[in-house]
Amino acid sequence: MLLLREGTVIEIAENGLMLAAFDFATYATAAHPLQPRDRLLLYTDGIIEAANSAGEFFGPEKLSDLLRNTTALSASEAADRIIHSVQTWASSQDDDLTVLVCDYAR
Repeated sequence: MLLLREGTVIEIAENGLMLAAFDFATYATAAHPLQPRDRLLLYTDGIIEAANSAGEFFGPEKLSDLLRNTTALSASEAADRIIHSVQTWASSQDDDLTVLVCDYAR
């Protein structure tokens, strides 16, 4: 998950394992107080692992930059832009592309 706060992107990660996929996985609980105008991005690995024709991954840095550039967009528009950008980057699609953009308005 990425948190966009006042132009800064913060990665919020646990252990990287899929939820409920492995019996041995354990997960910690973490609290991150939200502030007005925070934007959260939850995404599947297909987003950052999408590869272009040279075999380069879209990657977390590109995703963070892209998220940072969505501040003027609605959550729905931001999600559409992210999906479109990844589809444009990727030479083919071998995995799902799933994003959830949530704005905290309080």
